[in-house]
Amino acid sequence: MNKREFLAVGGAVPLMLAGCGGSGTGSAPVRLVNASVGYPNLGFMVESTQATSADVAYGHASPYENVQAGAVGITLTVGNNAATSAQTRTVNKDQRYSLIAFGYLNELKPLLLAESTTTPDTGKANINVLNTSVDMGAVDVYLSATADLSVATQIGTSVGGVSQSAFTGVLAGAYFITVVGAGSVQQGISDVRFQTPQAVTLTALKTYTVVLTPGASGVLANAIIMTQGTADAASPTAPYDNTTARVRAVTAVPGKASSVVGATAAGAVVTVLSTSTTQKYSKYFVVHTGTAPTVTVDGAAIAVVMDSLNSTTGVTTQVPAVLQAGGDYTILVYLDGSGNPVAKLVEDNNTAAVTSAGVKFRLINLASDNQGLELSMSLNGVGIASNVPYGTASDYHEVPNVPQGTASQLSIENGAASIITKNLVVPLGNVFTEIVVSVPATGAPLDFFGSASGN
Repeated sequence: MNKREFLAVGGAVPLMLAGCGGSGTGSAPVRLVNASVGYPNLGFMVESTQATSADVAYGHASPYENVQAGAVGITLTVGNNAATSAQTRTVNKDQRYSLIAFGYLNELKPLLLAESTTTPDTGKANINVLNTSVDMGAVDVYLSATADLSVATQIGTSVGGVSQSAFTGVLAGAYFITVVGAGSVQQGISDVRFQTPQAVTLTALKTYTVVLTPGASGVLANAIIMTQGTADAASPTAPYDNTTARVRAVTAVPGKASSVVGATAAGAVVTVLSTSTTQKYSKYFVVHTGTAPTVTVDGAAIAVVMDSLNSTTGVTTQVPAVLQAGGDYTILVYLDGSGNPVAKLVEDNNTAAVTSAGVKFRLINLASDNQGLELSMSLNGVGIASNVPYGTASDYHEVPNVPQGTASQLSIENGAASIITKNLVVPLGNVFTEIVVSVPATGAPLDFFGSASGN
């Protein structure tokens, strides 16, 4: 089974899905909400009849269409052509529905959501959170009058994908909506996955759902603010794309004072990695997109580059590094063959494992004191990476059926010789990077082992 089909309900309430109970006779209003990051435009079909007159752009909704009550086959379409197989859902008369289309390219899924019929209290709006992505993991969601969360109302707690929170009644007004890793605020950890660029107005007696979709890395989020409908009110949606990226750094230049410093979109300084003369590894930090953070070695700024593959010639060249919105990245600071410092940006793929008991791994070889080594890695004897040259990162490799509750053995080798062996309990669904920064001729090697959370 594809992992992205799971319905995770830990810390959240069950989804109000269509598909059970009596339907009666008559019809029900159904609209399509395109929350799929893989399909810029979508429509839907009921049985063999196209229900939408035109495809709906990502982040927006179609008008409500009356659908005959009862068990019906629903198909998502692109340009009136089927994009999914028909799935049978039970539609109850007079209940309003939003058909949420979500998922990556070739992983498109429909979720028929029964809209809330509870009227908010006077002067208040009702709001909840629907997380459509297993990739970002469980998140908490807050409303606040400013971008600062020191005074905030939590409207979603540990909302995993794919699940929704209970509705919360809040005073009508304008609020920033902020998404963070579950429990991070309570732990004093900065783990912001999304924040609206400005305050969003919530109108009294309206009902809203914050629909979360994954960013490019899988961990950062985008949001769609969906107004739930009534018989006499319009039900618009408004998309808010993430405008940030996450960056972590690792230095492998012993004896040289190295630092990595970025900034937020507002210009606030973000110290990704404080000055150190020893090998060091940081967690992820949220920074603005565009130009990469500044890397300094022994007081001199080092240009940050990234690989660029020419699709026509197949030749890879190095170009100035650029951070894309929603992406995760690692900055590698190491020495070239002449002992000069190099700063290279590599893109991280922190989307969740596909198999239900899978874990993703990647190996980075930065052993500057033994640059001729080509390193390999295995977990419980299953190969993860093979012959990774110095200064490069392997592709991600998913290991299925990782045992739980018992330690797995992670091994880094040079040919047949084992260099590093560690026993660890690996939680399912995570993404790990093993970074080797030293393999001396004598003495113990040095490595860092980090997860997608970066904390």
